[in-house]
Amino acid sequence: MLDTARSRIWEAMQIGPQWLLRDTEDPLLDEMTKKRLAPAPVRETSAQAPASARTGASAPASLASPRAPVTHRAPRAGASSHPVAATGAARAGENVIQIVTLPEETVTAAKTADWETLRSLADACRACPMGSTRQHMVFAEEGREARFVIVGEAPGGEEDFQGIPFVGKSGQLLTAMLNVLGIERRKDVTILNVLKCRPPGNRNPKPDEVAACSVFLRRQLEILQPDVLFLMGRFAVTSLLNLPPDSSIGRTRGTVYEVRVGAKMVPAVTTYHPSYLLRRPEEKAKAWEDLVLLKQTLARAGITFGKKDA
Repeated sequence: MLDTARSRIWEAMQIGPQWLLRDTEDPLLDEMTKKRLAPAPVRETSAQAPASARTGASAPASLASPRAPVTHRAPRAGASSHPVAATGAARAGENVIQIVTLPEETVTAAKTADWETLRSLADACRACPMGSTRQHMVFAEEGREARFVIVGEAPGGEEDFQGIPFVGKSGQLLTAMLNVLGIERRKDVTILNVLKCRPPGNRNPKPDEVAACSVFLRRQLEILQPDVLFLMGRFAVTSLLNLPPDSSIGRTRGTVYEVRVGAKMVPAVTTYHPSYLLRRPEEKAKAWEDLVLLKQTLARAGITFGKKDA
């Protein structure tokens, strides 16, 4: 065992080297040098300290093991069929899915609302963030002849700016398609959208958004009582035909469907949305086939166009 006195003698006589075990303190270091070379103590911040050290309570189980994913159960028998909204803001670290739904009082009021009351209900809706990010609620383009109704998907930038469905380039294409059949916009047809507000960035509508907004759409159709429907775009088709959200619109084409509107069944023809046709002009030939089928369906319903006001 080396002591300090012996080490100092060896140091003075230049005898060495002096071998020390790894864990043995150097006997030649004075107290001041030891303090100077000692590592600074590490202070534990509140963020680093365990919850039990900061609060005196035992750490919750969620800190010891991963949180199980949140699941949504089917509603109980007799419960509302509308999606249940997640209430309140998500707390830090929680896996909470925000589901869009209409307040029950809005759903109840919409069931018996007239046209203008329904418009006011849709305009006042803030069930999802789109109600705050929109410029205008897009309710309808109202033709004087309501026997024929077109249903599109959701407002885009131009529609949001003007508050009218199907404007801009997609609206111009729709107008041209209707003109081929002798149909005059703002006279012969009423145009609706599934969603009444523009999704941010023109993203696709989410299933719960479509489900919530369909309360307004269904009541619009009940008020209008059309004799023929023209469904343009996947979200209009899947919503009114009760198909899965990811259904292919191409597989629905070429068939006349029936959509329940109130107490009656209304024939419906499906086709691509004009904005899709602008991106994929090679599909316009298929859209022409859909227009031919639409014309035949209108004729069977006793609806003809081309007569102008005197």
